[in-house]
Amino acid sequence: MPFRCPHYLIAIIGLWILWVQTIGSALAFEKRPIAFIHANLIPMTTATVLIDQTVVVEGDQIIAVGPSSQTETPPNAKVVNCRNAFLMPGLSDMHMHLRYDWMSDAWPVSPLKLYLANGVTTIRCFGPNGKTGRYGLKWRKEIDAGRLDGPSILSCGPTLRGHFKEDPEQIVIRQKYQRFDFIKIYSFVTLQEYQTILSTAKKLNIYTAGHIPFQVGLDRVLAEGMDEIAHIEELIWEFSDLDRQRYFESEDDWMAYAIQTTFNRFSPLLELPPQEQYQKIESMVIALVDKLKKKPIPICTTLVIDDLIVHKLSDPEGFLKKPENRYLPSSYLERFRMGREKHQQQFKGGEAFASFKYLLDKMLLEALKAIDIPLLLSTDAGTGTMGAVPGFSLHDELRILVENGFTPYEALAAGTIVASTIVKQMNGRDDFGTITPGKRADLVLLQQNPLEDVANARKIRGVMAAGRWYDQKAIAEMLDQ
Repeated sequence: MPFRCPHYLIAIIGLWILWVQTIGSALAFEKRPIAFIHANLIPMTTATVLIDQTVVVEGDQIIAVGPSSQTETPPNAKVVNCRNAFLMPGLSDMHMHLRYDWMSDAWPVSPLKLYLANGVTTIRCFGPNGKTGRYGLKWRKEIDAGRLDGPSILSCGPTLRGHFKEDPEQIVIRQKYQRFDFIKIYSFVTLQEYQTILSTAKKLNIYTAGHIPFQVGLDRVLAEGMDEIAHIEELIWEFSDLDRQRYFESEDDWMAYAIQTTFNRFSPLLELPPQEQYQKIESMVIALVDKLKKKPIPICTTLVIDDLIVHKLSDPEGFLKKPENRYLPSSYLERFRMGREKHQQQFKGGEAFASFKYLLDKMLLEALKAIDIPLLLSTDAGTGTMGAVPGFSLHDELRILVENGFTPYEALAAGTIVASTIVKQMNGRDDFGTITPGKRADLVLLQQNPLEDVANARKIRGVMAAGRWYDQKAIAEMLDQ
């Protein structure tokens, strides 16, 4: 005889489902509107501060912005008094890496929380660590639904590394229909593979970004239309006399060859003072940048990695004492103490070249800024293999940009309004980067004005992301877990 569920049990199950749905909905957003009142507003539409402004948020959307004397606060709103504080859009790390182990004990605090605690409300993954990379899409759904604390996630699928066992056209098609946001192309893609990837991506209208493939070179990248270059440092290999037909078994072998060849090319300059080095290579930088002037292409900055390399090689004990390093995996710190860390191996005996490479990348940064190439605030953080702490390293990147000719507004724009412009090109989204009605309520409340000193972007009183407001207490609890 078939089982028949009693009516009362059906009713109980129905009520339970309704309760779960209600709780889930409540978790997704604040239960009532939020009014940020009396704020010094930095909307990032211009390099200005608007005094005594009110921003009203409902769910995860900004619904009103205006002078506090003229902007109505909903009667049921939660009120956040921002007097003497500065409210700006949340920051974006436009080049980082997700790892499958972020929810495990490998990290003392989940990097998703580290990003929030540092005012980073959007992250874009340039290659998830793992076979499928689908965990990033899963976390995105959980964050959007309110089941997980974290920033908004954009992600490519598994990196297209080259020498494929299947037709690269099929890989691009699969990643498109798996709903990844873009395709990442890596250094080992052959010229034929690159052409197939680009033509397929254009047919499917999917954005492409990545390294300058070894066999392809900058001229072909620009001619054939990759949408974005993943690092400024990709450009320095254009200065070297590289054998572009050479085959490499691994990334480490390729990097060792690229570093050694570039080192040999510039070794006569390494004994010169930085100013003389600058003068010797200035014309080379200008010639390279002229190519990009004719065919502009967005480029991720990621100079914090150079900064870290120099610090790690020149002052290893000082590097280990950085307060934020307590959030790195213990396995990474142990490798570093033993001298087995990635950069320690790559630049062993080449410390002078590491400093020279940093100088070269900074020169490229300044030259690219001068011709208005879109530069995207980014860190390459997240892998747990390089020492860039998620969230914290973005503020180091801001510092580096300002030290190299950016105004605080220009540096912050690279992680807000410029980032949003590129994301719109990438997937059509135009919902973050400024504080204007209709945008996502990604907000950071700061104690002091970051347009006066970009270091003030570290002085966080609260963050709003994915429809949730985190005050100072909530942020402190995140970091102490």
